[in-house]
Amino acid sequence: MSNPPTPRRRPSVHITLQRAARLHRLVRFVAEEARTRDVILSHLNIGLRTFYRELELLKRCGVKLRHRARLYTLMSTAGQAEGRLPFPDPQLSFAEMAELAACDCDAGRRLAELLATVVNQPEPAKKGRGRGGTGRKAPRSPEAE
Repeated sequence: MSNPPTPRRRPSVHITLQRAARLHRLVRFVAEEARTRDVILSHLNIGLRTFYRELELLKRCGVKLRHRARLYTLMSTAGQAEGRLPFPDPQLSFAEMAELAACDCDAGRRLAELLATVVNQPEPAKKGRGRGGTGRKAPRSPEAE
């Protein structure tokens, strides 16, 4: 029996350090005041396609931006928006993960659950060799031809 699925609090997104930094700068910049698209593009030094990709990712993460009268406005505080931004994989070792999972906080409990799912995975079933062989063809003898 497996545990019932838990609702996902945020989408699973794998992003680079550069993209995480750009999303953070975007949220901080728009949190200061409403900005036009051109000002945002110039400030972040990005193109139009990248801008719309970032808007789509922010939307998927639950960060709401309103676009009205050619201005983009953050619909929450910068801190609330940052709490929803994805973070790049920190490349932790098992020991580092266990240390963080021992923390008595919401994040520590989430890491403990994640660590438990990794270390408590059942062993995969052994694959059968089929037909009693080793999976390799026997060399042909010259007489067989």
